[in-house]
Amino acid sequence: MSKKYVGSREWSTLPKIKLEQPIRDIPVIEWDRPNTFLTLGLRNTGKSTLTELLAVHHDKIVDLYGSKDNENLCWCRDSSPIDDILLVHGENTEIDSSWPSIPVNELSLKDIESYEGIVTCNSFFSSDEVKYEACTKILNNLYERFEWKKIIFVAMREAIDILYSRLNRGKGEKDIKIETMTFQRQLRHFGVSFGLDLLKWTGLDKEIRLLADYTIIKKVGWQELPGEIAWIGSYVRPDTFRYLNKNEMILLTSNGAIGYCTSPELKWHKEEGVDLLKELGIQIKHREAPEKSTQQKVGDKEHAEIIKKYDDTQSMLVVSNELSRSLSTISFHVSYHNEQIEELRYCPKCRRAQSVLETTQIHTTDRPISSDD
Repeated sequence: MSKKYVGSREWSTLPKIKLEQPIRDIPVIEWDRPNTFLTLGLRNTGKSTLTELLAVHHDKIVDLYGSKDNENLCWCRDSSPIDDILLVHGENTEIDSSWPSIPVNELSLKDIESYEGIVTCNSFFSSDEVKYEACTKILNNLYERFEWKKIIFVAMREAIDILYSRLNRGKGEKDIKIETMTFQRQLRHFGVSFGLDLLKWTGLDKEIRLLADYTIIKKVGWQELPGEIAWIGSYVRPDTFRYLNKNEMILLTSNGAIGYCTSPELKWHKEEGVDLLKELGIQIKHREAPEKSTQQKVGDKEHAEIIKKYDDTQSMLVVSNELSRSLSTISFHVSYHNEQIEELRYCPKCRRAQSVLETTQIHTTDRPISSDD
């Protein structure tokens, strides 16, 4: 009989969720199609370990988001079943490591398809805002996956933070809920499975929870089951959920099957108190983040774009029309750029924007225009 492989991993060697006791019908996980796995449990109940176990049963893994202790880097350990890993970091962060790495703004779907593991971690980004934006950029790449044969598993530990991160950018809860539901429904058509974990049921709205193909309940302490699955209490004693051990769970499928299951420890999982950056020899350096543009203010990247376009066209009027900025604004930034290089030998705005023109003075043919910007 030929051996079955998932990615480069032989199926028979992978750690498994073991069905110890069927409670209602026989719950079966269909690994050969995109699914959403939703895990609920208190801290230190094995949610992250379970997410990693689910992940290794898929051809490709994108470990998108995790706790502040960089637990995602566990895939880089020698004991990990994943060897082919690409580290993704912020645009203004430099990484020195034994693994290939790429800034998130350069990441493409081709890169994601080329590796078994795409790994980010908290320390690879200079701020939470930068991290949330990076997660969105990575996921947006998957919308281009019109043709696929292998399923990508996206791990979202502490899922509520990333799923609702757009609240930090001014969207309301109703918009976020609709967007999140659309996001979950659509990406399965692009061959994407999700592994989400939560501390509290209230972390996600009912409509989003109902999209889960598999709901996994770990130890939840005093929390009551939400209304849509309260009927489980007719099959499982409610106090069971208060005392489940770290390796125990109740598995509920979307067709209503229930089972009592266990899972093994994973030798590559991060232990508490371990600094994985130090263990793996990964060095990180954050550069100053670029200032963002507003209607009233030109940010660093837009400044760099002004300089590049003016260098190409030698026409402030053309640049003004293309960028919808006043002539005085364009003139000011060209002059500022040249003055900074004359004084400092580089332009700080261009440096933060990583422009190739950060040390290049721009020849001007236009008459300088007085600026009120």
